[in-house]
Amino acid sequence: MSEIEYDDDHGNTEKRNHKRPRRNTVRTTGILQNNLARALTAHLDLVNLNTEPVEVRVQVLNWGNAVTQTNPVSTLLDITQFIPANTRTAFNALIPASFHYEVRLTVAENNRNVLLTTYGRTTIGGGQVVGLTVLDSQFQTVEIETCI
Repeated sequence: MSEIEYDDDHGNTEKRNHKRPRRNTVRTTGILQNNLARALTAHLDLVNLNTEPVEVRVQVLNWGNAVTQTNPVSTLLDITQFIPANTRTAFNALIPASFHYEVRLTVAENNRNVLLTTYGRTTIGGGQVVGLTVLDSQFQTVEIETCI
């Protein structure tokens, strides 16, 4: 088996001869629900307040409308890109009526100067839906194991 380089999420790397799950720190809204009788737009505002570009991954996961759901049923948005220094960018995802969804943010090197706010809108550019706003300070940090 060839050697594989691993990152311990603190900038340290080491070479190993076997695979192990890697823990990624992810910020999440938790599960939200589109309680409208029609689709809504999840609007995400992301800002990088650093003086250099930062790599981010932004996801909107569709958790369906079943009472019990194992794993998301689909991905409504999944973007990995570098956000330039001192730059705001916006993303939108269409959420089906009555469906549950989750917004996740992963930032390279756990950089805290990247902020994300999300809210539901009746349409792109339309009015905000009461109860579907999640401010940056309300996101929860979780660790999710992934295989390399």
